[in-house]
Amino acid sequence: MGVKHVEQIKSFVLFLLVILSLILTFSIWTYTPNYENIEDSAVKQIKLGDEKEIQEVLKPYRILSYENGNFSGTVSTSAVRNVMEAIAGLNATELMYMQSNLSEEEINSKIHSENQMTLFFPAEIPIDTFRSVLKFTQSDLHKITFSHILIDWSNLKQNQGRTLELSFISKEKQTLATTVVAISEEQFHSTFIKATQKFVPYEEIERPNELSIYVPSNPVDLVQYTYYIDEISSEKFKNVLFKDTNLVRKNIESNTYTDGMAMMTSDSRTKTISYVYAPPSERIVEIEQSELIQDSYDFINQHGGLTGDYRYSYSNVGNRIIEYQLFLQGLPVFSSNTSTRITVTWGDNQVFKYTRPYYLFGVSESSTHQLPSGPEVIETLETLKNIDDLVLGYNLTPDPQKPKVYSLEPRWFVIRDGSSIPLTNISVGGVQYGLE
Repeated sequence: MGVKHVEQIKSFVLFLLVILSLILTFSIWTYTPNYENIEDSAVKQIKLGDEKEIQEVLKPYRILSYENGNFSGTVSTSAVRNVMEAIAGLNATELMYMQSNLSEEEINSKIHSENQMTLFFPAEIPIDTFRSVLKFTQSDLHKITFSHILIDWSNLKQNQGRTLELSFISKEKQTLATTVVAISEEQFHSTFIKATQKFVPYEEIERPNELSIYVPSNPVDLVQYTYYIDEISSEKFKNVLFKDTNLVRKNIESNTYTDGMAMMTSDSRTKTISYVYAPPSERIVEIEQSELIQDSYDFINQHGGLTGDYRYSYSNVGNRIIEYQLFLQGLPVFSSNTSTRITVTWGDNQVFKYTRPYYLFGVSESSTHQLPSGPEVIETLETLKNIDDLVLGYNLTPDPQKPKVYSLEPRWFVIRDGSSIPLTNISVGGVQYGLE
């Protein structure tokens, strides 16, 4: 083969190599790998517990019924749940603003009306927030709040229509608003009337120029618990509260975590967590109460923070504070040794401060304990002035010898200005009770 042909072959091979190189380069540039889509469910968000519907924290602490001249009532968790579920199944007509400047006597009189059930709530609830439970036809109801719901079934009783009248009374604003809901007689009896069948006798303690106090008429048998508590770890709280855990540093001596913007402290003595987020100072705009409740609930619920029967119990719109009280078996839990409330202070579009217990009730031992009737306790109190309510509850105390053992002792409590004061636990029989 001549030199000329060899050069031609070499040129042809070189041309092919150039073409192949161009094709390979183009393929690399335009290649898109066929990645599998990662389902959202594959990425598990860390949570402290299960999420809850907002109506699960909007619960009354007492339900009373007045019929045939007598009061009966309950604090039972199951009865409260059944009544609230019955309300959630209704549709309200237009809410009518009926009265302002309600006196204490007028509120007492309305509760003291035949064929009626009254729900007592721990704190004022905006109607806008209550839309999650009961549907209303109006869109703008944000100025109306309530502390009591009165359910009047007189129309059903007198065969004047298949409707209930719901009245929303605000103790704080002294206002009354009403609406009507349609209900079949069968539905009414299978829900509201069925709930009253396990009510126990209650007595009204009247007070001049003040709201009445309502207490069980007879001695009360309650269960006393001893719990071996579980604890949610500080690391778990760190993972749910800090945006980037890689930036978080821990001070071992003070059990404090910080990322430079937020700080979380765990207190092993009181078994509480305190989280503070301090961004650069910004102008804080006004916020509606309904928005404040919703924001605080969303913040807690998104990380499964409602780890027990926590109920909305307090709001301070000016200071942007919302609190949720721990309940057990329908009774509020109080303690001077630890916190029994979740408290959220809202900043500008995000939480500013978050304090809460990190304990959970685990395995328990129990025994029955009898407390005196409400009237017996009332007789021993020197005065009923400046008392908001008298309630049954649990006093939570640690065992000094066993750090993870806590006792839940049933007690009578005086509620005054939002604080709970336990009464000295004396046996039934007219022995003097006193404030601790």
